Amino acid sequence: MVEPRKPLAGVRVLELGALVAAPYCGMLLADLGADVIKVEPPEGDMAREFPPFENGESTFFLAVNRGKRSVSVDLRTEQSREQVRALALSSDVVLHNYRTGVAERLGLGYEDLASENPALVYCSISGFGPTGPMAQRPGIDLLFQAESGMMAITGERGGKPVKVGTNAADVYAATVASSCILAALVERSSTGRGARIDVPLRDAFLALQACWFTGFLATGEQPERLGAGSPFTAPTDVYPTRDDVIVLAVVNQKHWRILCTTLGAPEWIEDARFKDNAGRVRHASVLASLVSDALAVRTTDEWIGVFEEAGIPAGRVLDYNAVAGDEQISHNEMILNFIHPTAGPIRTQGIPFWIDGRKPAQPSAPPVLGAHTDETLRSLVAGRSPWVR
Repeated sequence: MVEPRKPLAGVRVLELGALVAAPYCGMLLADLGADVIKVEPPEGDMAREFPPFENGESTFFLAVNRGKRSVSVDLRTEQSREQVRALALSSDVVLHNYRTGVAERLGLGYEDLASENPALVYCSISGFGPTGPMAQRPGIDLLFQAESGMMAITGERGGKPVKVGTNAADVYAATVASSCILAALVERSSTGRGARIDVPLRDAFLALQACWFTGFLATGEQPERLGAGSPFTAPTDVYPTRDDVIVLAVVNQKHWRILCTTLGAPEWIEDARFKDNAGRVRHASVLASLVSDALAVRTTDEWIGVFEEAGIPAGRVLDYNAVAGDEQISHNEMILNFIHPTAGPIRTQGIPFWIDGRKPAQPSAPPVLGAHTDETLRSLVAGRSPWVR
């Protein structure tokens, strides 16, 4: 039997984070096989307090902390700061999402550590960046969504601003951070030197809006909120059917011609308003009404079959119950099962990639608060020189 891959086996990551951004990044690295040591205060990561709970354990916390060890110490004490500093100096990567300046006040800033361990890869995920007029501002996902422009383009036409349903700014910044950490580790393998990485959450979420923001910079026109519609292609939206709704996206001339024929409206092909994508976008409201009328004669299931055979992207709006029971989700092993020491059997989202046709080795269950404090401090701190491994 071929062993599952662990590309980051032997890489030690010290995670000084809470809630989502740094913990999600740490989890991505743990999924790839890194040894991630999560440092928590005596009361635990505040995410442990978020409902819902499974036998007293927050599912919010469980979702972003698999595959890690938990070390619980009080960084208000000098002894704990020295212990964590020793852990940092014996690590390959230090990762945190502290507010700007906090790590430095604890003696855990980049300059504090890199002077003794120049091979250290140090990643800070902050709200607005390490310097500048807003560097000291506190922040949270909702604020970054609001102040990155995302909420100005999200929501129904004419409606109020709406955030993306999940904590998307945190997760995307964490993904950017993990990419930078991996790049720094690759560079270190040839230079022997580490790197300082700074990922501002708001900047990352602005970068996620590349197509919309670049269009604005070119034209000066603020994109309007379109619900599930698109400013780039039409017809693209959620449309009513005889019994439900269907998601439909037409992005090229070939699909447009097929759609017209499939809907029994070949005359649309010759309609001057709809002759190309730019015209269809200009007349999106008229086109949406025509498409809605045509789709209303069949059920969603019937249309799904028709469009799949025709090669047109179309689908259902699935709730989580449907997603959890989806055959392809199951085939792709996108639900992991753990036995947690206190929560018992738990399920969480899986690893969304393969390496050499296989999923990486399944990480361990998310840790109980402080479960690894004694063994970690004993093995990594006591009697060891600072960072020689």
